[in-house]
Amino acid sequence: MSKARILVVEDEGIIAEDIRMSLQDLGYRIAGVVTTGEEAVAKAAEQRPDLVLMDVVLQGEMDGIEAARQIHSLLNIPIIYLTAYSDDKVLKRAKNTEPFGYLIKPFRDRELRSTIEMALFKNEMDNRLKESQEWLSVTLKSIGDGLIATDREGFVQFINPAAEALTGWSTDQARGRSLDEVFSVTHEQNSDRIEKMAGTLIALQKETCLAGKLLLTKHGSAIPIEANASPIKGPDEGTIGIVLVFRDITERKRTEERLRLLSEAVAQSSEGIAVMNLDRKLVFVNEAFASMHGYSPEELHGKRVSLFHAPQQTADIDDDFDDMARQGTHNDEVLHIRKDGTAFPGLMHNSVLRDGDGVIVGFVATIRDISDIRANQEALRASHEALEAYSTSLEAKVAERTAELENSRLELKKYSESLEKTNEALKIIIEGIEDQKKDVEKKISHNLNLTVKPIIDQLKSHDVPETVNFLLSSLEFSLTNMFSSFGFNIVKEGHLLTPREIRICEMIRSGLSSKQIAKVMGISPQTILVHRRNIRRKLSLGKSGQNLASFLKSSS
Repeated sequence: MSKARILVVEDEGIIAEDIRMSLQDLGYRIAGVVTTGEEAVAKAAEQRPDLVLMDVVLQGEMDGIEAARQIHSLLNIPIIYLTAYSDDKVLKRAKNTEPFGYLIKPFRDRELRSTIEMALFKNEMDNRLKESQEWLSVTLKSIGDGLIATDREGFVQFINPAAEALTGWSTDQARGRSLDEVFSVTHEQNSDRIEKMAGTLIALQKETCLAGKLLLTKHGSAIPIEANASPIKGPDEGTIGIVLVFRDITERKRTEERLRLLSEAVAQSSEGIAVMNLDRKLVFVNEAFASMHGYSPEELHGKRVSLFHAPQQTADIDDDFDDMARQGTHNDEVLHIRKDGTAFPGLMHNSVLRDGDGVIVGFVATIRDISDIRANQEALRASHEALEAYSTSLEAKVAERTAELENSRLELKKYSESLEKTNEALKIIIEGIEDQKKDVEKKISHNLNLTVKPIIDQLKSHDVPETVNFLLSSLEFSLTNMFSSFGFNIVKEGHLLTPREIRICEMIRSGLSSKQIAKVMGISPQTILVHRRNIRRKLSLGKSGQNLASFLKSSS
């Protein structure tokens, strides 16, 4: 403090010189002596003294109070007023400039020294406090966690940028509001809002952890958070407020959920999964890995992987681990030994485990018991061999059957040739029979014309009853058509006609009416009409308007 540089502002030369000499005698250095307010401001800006002794009343447009205000606001240099006046008006103006002391003229060197030392000490303390506050403010604003500080009534006094972003409240909006309004939280499980949080936390007077909570932002969204509240103690150890530190744990909860799902997937995987350290000792195995070897997971913790292999496999297993360390992975089929001594083939997929710097810190192995696959492959091989044997036998049988079919084909060919010859012979015979049939028909017709026809003509020449005459005409008609193609055509085209219907067709064709036909056949005319309708239907004339007699004549 003895080396402090002091600027003296005094418009009375004798008093200014006296003050300068007193300061030098007290061990202070003189930064300058000026007489006006304007000079004081300029000198202070130039010399940056540690303290200014300012006379309140100065000559010129700027008095000492205005000069002190500018120096303090621009340069933050402590001011001690020198005045011969102590009226309230002057003191009130001087007080607004935040001076560090007053000296009433005249004053003694002891008063001058004590006032200067107190002002310098107070200024140093203020600077330290301001520096600490600045450090604290920058620190609180820079941390990633949200921070809110309240007074003893639970009203917000400070909120850092992280808290602003999380809550949606700016510093200007939040300051002076109740903590319950700015920091509104609910229970994560039941969404019940927590009321009067500030009063509760202040009353507890101890650090409190708030877990499983949702922060309701000003914009209406809900954010999972983790918070800690601590009381702010005053000089008397009483609580003068609380500081609340909280953070958004959304990403952490997502990570925890992913880890939980991954853990469940590993635990429930049907494939065996194991993690080993660099000494090849097991640090984790899932249930599938343990059970396929006949152990529980607890039994295998800390065991070496050599437990699962026979001594003669040691060299190969060492080579596998060396290969994995070089290439990062190694896949192979390895024989594993169970707790009961039985062995099973395991399909292994191994890879190295690295830390954040890429250094190998362990190994991860997955294994699948492929005993069933190998058994199925063996069964498939046996089936393939049996199929090949059957195929060979089948080929022999096919060749034998092919030869038999070839023999049958040759025999069938011979039989076919014989049958063709037989058909040719039958054709010749049938043609001969047809010729004979025609000759017989001609002879019968000739004989009828020579024998029966003359008799009929002689009977018709006599005067006979109408009925007899009709019978003679009918007989003549029947004999005429007996060997004609008419009957054959009717049967061919209407094979569903009964013999009676064929006879009725013959009489219709000869021009007889239904009554006449009924009289000849001894049935009623209505029955004849029924037969006529059936004949038309069977000859497909039911819906046509064609005359039945005309149709029958055209079919002869």
